[in-house]
Amino acid sequence: MIVTIAFNPSINKLAVIDGLEVNGENKVQDYRICLGGSTIYTAYIIKLLQGEPHVLGFLGGIGGRYIKNFVDKNRIKSDFVYNLGESKSIYRIVDSINGTETTLLDDNMVIDEKDKKNFKHKLQNQIKDTKLIVLGGDLPNGIDFSIIDDINKMAKKKDLKIIAALKGQELRKVLAFNPYGIKISKDNITDLVNVDTLNDDKNYIIKKLYDILIENHIHYIVYDADDEGIYILSKNKICRVVIDDKSEIFDGIGAGDALVGAFAISIERRYEQEKMAKLMMACNIAVKNSKYPIICNRKDIDNYYNKVRIEEVMNGKKGFIE
Repeated sequence: MIVTIAFNPSINKLAVIDGLEVNGENKVQDYRICLGGSTIYTAYIIKLLQGEPHVLGFLGGIGGRYIKNFVDKNRIKSDFVYNLGESKSIYRIVDSINGTETTLLDDNMVIDEKDKKNFKHKLQNQIKDTKLIVLGGDLPNGIDFSIIDDINKMAKKKDLKIIAALKGQELRKVLAFNPYGIKISKDNITDLVNVDTLNDDKNYIIKKLYDILIENHIHYIVYDADDEGIYILSKNKICRVVIDDKSEIFDGIGAGDALVGAFAISIERRYEQEKMAKLMMACNIAVKNSKYPIICNRKDIDNYYNKVRIEEVMNGKKGFIE
């Protein structure tokens, strides 16, 4: 079983207005709601690839019920801690006439000591049947890095692997725990690497990530470089996977988290690095090319898996290939 921890899952709401009138009444022309990016998508991919995900995390309010309904509908096992507050919601108001977009963030749920204790108890109940733990997303109000520290201690006692798909200071701090794998994206690469835009070395960022991998005894680092492809780094090899036929890309929500699902199942099944890379790219593109509420299906993943292309960036014998 793979325990997937969704600390602060969200829902995304979109309202389209024809000419937004401030201090006036606005009629909504189109309205959509979907699951926001989180490790719920990670669990979905693990399930789709015939793994056994079990989701833990914090939910509350109407948004929380929407998320729980998604999980149950897709037959994903879960054991959430329910809070009196409302799960995070991201509202986007699009003015189709003036071409403006306004975002409202409702992230006011506060986790108390009772909730934290309940969460640890649930994790303790599941950890005995677990091979791997995935940490992802941001932390809700009332929780600090100490909860990740506690999770790490519990995992170490059982000799469990941890994949960290975190951001900001949580990602930087988790390096001290020597996680088995980490995932980072282009939009938060500066959390780990001081990007030098004047450096003309095309592998500058990859070399910096490789140094981090070696210094912190990490087995794998996955770098989602968006249009540049996906890099997967290990001690003896670095490869990049790209796809030429990307077809139509819709909203892309959850694509980065889907990639982590493929990452987790690959580690659990001990896939070779090239197969791991191809599966991650296939899942990433399959989600980008699907329209919610369809996330993607197995046929999509298999189709893209056969279209991706692997490039070697570094190997232990030759070094970096310029």
